[in-house]
Amino acid sequence: MGKKILSICLSIMLIFALAGCSNSVSTSSNEDVKIIRVAFNQNEEHPQYKAMRELGDKFEEATNGRYQMVIYPNGVLGDQNNMAEFIRTGALEMAIVPCSVPESYDKDFAIVGAPYLYQDMDHLRRATESGVFKELFSSTRKFKFEVLTVYTAGERNIYSDKPINTPEDLKGMIVRVNDSPTYLSMVKYMGGVGTVMSQSEVYTALQQGVIDAGENSERVYTDFKHYEVAPYFSYTKHIVHPDVVIASTNFLDNLSESDREIFDKLVLDSTTYEFDAFKESVLQGKKDAEAHGAKFVYPDVELFREKCMPLLESISGQSEVTKTIFDRIEALREGE
Repeated sequence: MGKKILSICLSIMLIFALAGCSNSVSTSSNEDVKIIRVAFNQNEEHPQYKAMRELGDKFEEATNGRYQMVIYPNGVLGDQNNMAEFIRTGALEMAIVPCSVPESYDKDFAIVGAPYLYQDMDHLRRATESGVFKELFSSTRKFKFEVLTVYTAGERNIYSDKPINTPEDLKGMIVRVNDSPTYLSMVKYMGGVGTVMSQSEVYTALQQGVIDAGENSERVYTDFKHYEVAPYFSYTKHIVHPDVVIASTNFLDNLSESDREIFDKLVLDSTTYEFDAFKESVLQGKKDAEAHGAKFVYPDVELFREKCMPLLESISGQSEVTKTIFDRIEALREGE
């Protein structure tokens, strides 16, 4: 506990040191420039960073320099749960976090990233752009933050030293997952055995046979060179991963009506930018992996989805809010 408190304190000190102990600075014309501080855990080459940078640059231009965005990537301000607390206290204006962060305040957020809810990234994009999550996202204002939009982190698939075409192929296989009860249950329904492990340990664990499979996007698969120890990448599409952009209500409520209107439009524009950029990143990651001998496998996803339906029904049926969101997302499925 002491180490955690120390980490939080150091992170807060870093925020104020980098921001000059203020969220505004004075220009040579004596006009205050308000700083929008944004934190997240990826690097500067990630599509999410590029989308946020695009948002910040356009908002600065649209407000004639009255607002400037400063982004702290690479998790320099601590873990993602800490980021939410920084936002709630006003130490940060914005952050990009996984859905599990708002879920810790409101369990209905479990539906946003539920297994086999979406067909693919395009389905998640349609749900986001059609306003399916609007009421749920604005409901967090009582916690002093608002969820603005979804950024995708790609489709999570299973990779191993053999192709996975059916749930039977996963029988007895140990699959690394994030630290999530939902993920552990998901792998069990899919036919395997889930085990929690840090992403940095996956390569060695696959190499030494501690685990039989990993699961993540093509981008992670390539960036961590997992194709060297797990040459078969099977498109199980068990998770279409949504991260969310959250903002302090203090920051949002201090925007003028016209600035808020501009800001909201640019947030939606950045959503389109991020989905497009991530799709391009995935294609490049796949191309890079194939160049190193990786083989991509295309199983019948419905075989796995059918196995996981009890889990999806449990998540979608936990409240009227989740039921409504589930029904609206189902209506956006293609070919049905």
